Amino acid sequence: MGCPIAVRLVEKGISVLAYDRNPQALANAVEGGCEAAASLREVIDQCEVVLACLPTIDICMAVALGPDGVAEGRKVKIYIETSTFGTAAATEIAQGLAAHGITLIDAPVVGGVMALEAGTLGVLGSGPGEAFERVRPILTSFAGRLFYLGDKAGMSQAGKVMSNAVSYACLLATCEAISMGMKAGIDMETSLDIINQGSGANFFSQRVAPNYILKGKLKGTGAMSIGVKDVKLFIEEAASLGAGTIVAQAVSEIQQTVLAAGPEERDTMTYIHYFTDLAGLPRTPSEQ
Repeated sequence: MGCPIAVRLVEKGISVLAYDRNPQALANAVEGGCEAAASLREVIDQCEVVLACLPTIDICMAVALGPDGVAEGRKVKIYIETSTFGTAAATEIAQGLAAHGITLIDAPVVGGVMALEAGTLGVLGSGPGEAFERVRPILTSFAGRLFYLGDKAGMSQAGKVMSNAVSYACLLATCEAISMGMKAGIDMETSLDIINQGSGANFFSQRVAPNYILKGKLKGTGAMSIGVKDVKLFIEEAASLGAGTIVAQAVSEIQQTVLAAGPEERDTMTYIHYFTDLAGLPRTPSEQ
């Protein structure tokens, strides 16, 4: 997600000095018009506004507060974090950066790469109002809709894990339903059409499954392990607030069962295998 955001910033006329420890990811950003930095240190010493999009909580913490992290930057003043890492981590990062005169703008995104490309990506922002207004032009350059949820650190994380919990529940329910339809003799495409004609239509059934699973494309939507992390964060957040987690617990149990059966780098789209296997359906060659 980080590279598409960086490229969109360039397309909107914003100069981007990019860094990624993955050489291919950095090369993709450069191909999209970004300038390459040799290290994170180069970025935080040259840029007043730094934006990050990272995969795990540990990496988020290390980049923000670890050795040679954002907190040690000579020039950075505002740190925009678009990752999903939960309210507790957001509070810790905000406090740690504030001790160095740096403001955190917590700005996770909802909708994924497809929404970014369609111009409908949601960005959930929280942090001090003055700093938020300063970076509003940056956020609106890639946001289809921008939400400001207040100045409290972590408010955006609460909104993001709420959205993701619904997203993964819909994903698993749709995979289960179309597997049942196929077992009954209704092909996958027609099964999706039926779901999308009724009140069960959702983002996954309408936009993701037809463009990925139906076409045999089981890569490109994100690692399964990221979704497992996101639903766990929702459960932790809901529990801390005294809210229910019955559905999320069921989703998390399925996620962890599937993840335990194979490598963590598998794409989210391979959940379809779990349900077709349960139904005793063969995998098509393109799904193997």
